[in-house]
Amino acid sequence: MAALVLRPGCQLDGPALYRHVEQLLPPYAWPRFLRLQERLAMTETFKQQKVRLAQEGFDPAHVSDPLFFLDETTKAYVPLGPTLWEGVLDGRLRI
Repeated sequence: MAALVLRPGCQLDGPALYRHVEQLLPPYAWPRFLRLQERLAMTETFKQQKVRLAQEGFDPAHVSDPLFFLDETTKAYVPLGPTLWEGVLDGRLRI
């Protein structure tokens, strides 16, 4: 998972981000999940609070931030809703 903060007034373009990731990173490094945040949570020493984010996970029922899933069939990052979440849990969607 990757946590992102968008510039004010910008929106996530799922297909464009997929193409960008595809061009710059090897497939094993593609973030399978994205979490959009208003600001990154930092420690007192200005490090990202990655452990807290990892503990919170990516269950849309428990995370209030917008979540996106890398959908390789549509070649885009798509919003992660309850239907996709269930597909991930039961193995219908491969990660």
